Amino acid sequence: MILARRVGAVVLALAAVVVWFAMAPEDRSSDISRALSEYSLNEAMTQGAPQQQVVNGWVAKDLLTIIAEQQNDVASDERLPALAGLLVIGVALHAFTSPRRSGDQAAAPFRGAESVSAPLPQDA
Repeated sequence: MILARRVGAVVLALAAVVVWFAMAPEDRSSDISRALSEYSLNEAMTQGAPQQQVVNGWVAKDLLTIIAEQQNDVASDERLPALAGLLVIGVALHAFTSPRRSGDQAAAPFRGAESVSAPLPQDA
């Protein structure tokens, strides 16, 4: 039973690590870098305020799109439900591999307590 409990704990720990990293939301830092580099290139070719406003609008739209995608990734993050499922499996593993108490032990958990108690004094 102890071996099964230890093997189960190791398997659950490895599964938790795999779930955390494999199901992580997509990293958007490359999208942000791309949007900012495109902004720099487009801004260098602008002449006048109207063109600068258009370029600023483009980069704002691109960055807002990235923010919206990040929010969708966070909202649909399935790692916490998966880890909760692993927790339930861990609790079940603990329950099924715990040593069972016999009926005699459950009835008298404090064996020998009778000899410790003193008799009550009698009124004369």
